[in-house]
Amino acid sequence: MAGSPEPSPRRGFAAHTLLSWTTRVVGSRLRRLGLVWLILLPILGLAAATLAMQALGIVSWDAPAHLYKVALLRQYKAVFWDNDWYGGAYQIVSYGFVFYWLAQFVSYNVLVVVSTGALPVLYYLYMRRAYGSTSYWPAIALAAVLVIYLSNGQDPFLFALSFTFGAMVLLAYGRPMLATLPAAVALFANPLAIVVGAVFLLAAFAAQPEVRRRYLWFALWLVPFLAVRVLIGILFYEKGTYMYPTAEIIHFVGFGACGYFLARMSFDPARRAKQTLFLTFAVVAVAVALVPGNPVGWNVGRFFFIFGVPLLLDVRRVYLRKAFTSVMIVGFALGQLTSPFSHFFRVHDMPSTTAAFFAPALDFAAAHDDPNYRFHVVALDTHWEAYYFSINGYPITRGWYRQSDALHNQVLSGEFDEAAYVAWLKDMGVKYVFLPNAPLDWSGGREAGILRSSAQFTVVYESPQWTIFRLHDPEPLVVSLDGGRPADVLLLEHQSLYMHVPAAGRYLVKVSYSPYWEMRAGAATLSRGADDFLVLDASAPGYYGIWVNVSLQSSWRELIRVF
Repeated sequence: MAGSPEPSPRRGFAAHTLLSWTTRVVGSRLRRLGLVWLILLPILGLAAATLAMQALGIVSWDAPAHLYKVALLRQYKAVFWDNDWYGGAYQIVSYGFVFYWLAQFVSYNVLVVVSTGALPVLYYLYMRRAYGSTSYWPAIALAAVLVIYLSNGQDPFLFALSFTFGAMVLLAYGRPMLATLPAAVALFANPLAIVVGAVFLLAAFAAQPEVRRRYLWFALWLVPFLAVRVLIGILFYEKGTYMYPTAEIIHFVGFGACGYFLARMSFDPARRAKQTLFLTFAVVAVAVALVPGNPVGWNVGRFFFIFGVPLLLDVRRVYLRKAFTSVMIVGFALGQLTSPFSHFFRVHDMPSTTAAFFAPALDFAAAHDDPNYRFHVVALDTHWEAYYFSINGYPITRGWYRQSDALHNQVLSGEFDEAAYVAWLKDMGVKYVFLPNAPLDWSGGREAGILRSSAQFTVVYESPQWTIFRLHDPEPLVVSLDGGRPADVLLLEHQSLYMHVPAAGRYLVKVSYSPYWEMRAGAATLSRGADDFLVLDASAPGYYGIWVNVSLQSSWRELIRVF
């Protein structure tokens, strides 16, 4: 149009530059704001859920095990050994000690909420860098999963998983040396977190050649920490039975296959890498099942139980019908969350988690405590007997971890009769059997039937919460292998035992064998006996003391023996 000024190229360029800069700045600030909320909201949500559980009397499933270990470390400094579970077992050092050590200085709940609350943002940062995923929704879904997952009480695992993902984020951003530090923390807090993280790392290594050099450097830097962790596993090895039902293998492989198919049917720019991730989990799930006696078992499924729905939501631009993908996601969400969600509503279990429920049994235990015998408590479905009895210093035959029943309690894992049950109680040095009037663990029904019908037991106490039986002709904790009188146990502590031996000779001490048992008083030799108990060969009658003493010398001696 005549008279209208011509547009200035410089002015147009400046306007375009200003608009581009504004868009970048605003977008960056929105992303940062999103990250802030992704940090704050999960922590607030987990804190609210924790407070609500406390107000309603809902306790997480694994809480008795972890609270006992925190107290064991705080009150008794028993890092390496505990006589009160399973007839004696390695409890803290073999499982992982970092979480329990930190819980001496930081509130348990704060430690759980903050470490678990960091997972969603770390997951988002890793997936954005490794797979180009920019949506917040998968991380938000992960935060929701974690709130529900609280009921499982797998607190050291989630603590270690947050450090594992911290390492993965550093690795994804090209800092392999720095990444080894949080990975090492995770390794000594709960190695299962490293197993879960390894699925992500193996998939990335297989699908993305550009990261392989960096990952190899990370593995190299991590080798010293892995070597120490393996040495700990060797030095403190104990038998275990690790379950992995066939149905769970099918479940995990099915998830991997469906995730692979979903990624295959998408226009996701990282679809090949995500296909590899789902496929890697399926392969790892099968591989773990094929390795006999491995210490992972079906715990490999924690990859699915934590990241199942978030990973499915992370597949972008799927060109299948929404109804189909929705049904798939909802179906796996049910498989992922039904069990922990249902725990919030198990009101019939709640009374058996309280101190008031255990008060009558503990009063009886205090009145009839005899260091020559341990108690057997028919296991509750909630397993809080593992906390209340043991924290009060009463040794029991079982504990929390079912796999550790392989030490001495395998009779309870199958079909046992009265004779086998009575023989097992005598072998474990039991005089009194406590039967709670509450939902029981899987072997409890059979035990209750034998206790009520067998002439080998006499009821010595009854209350609305408990029935307590006395076993006829019990066998004490220390018996003569030469046909003589049993020894008199004077004191049984978490890491030591003191006794008076009536004559020289060999005695079966019904505590689990460990190469770290040493003489603390008296002249005798120690060796492994029947059923993996300890044998004391006394040179003369008198006072003897033994204790578990882990030192550089005893550790070196055990390494030489193993190799």
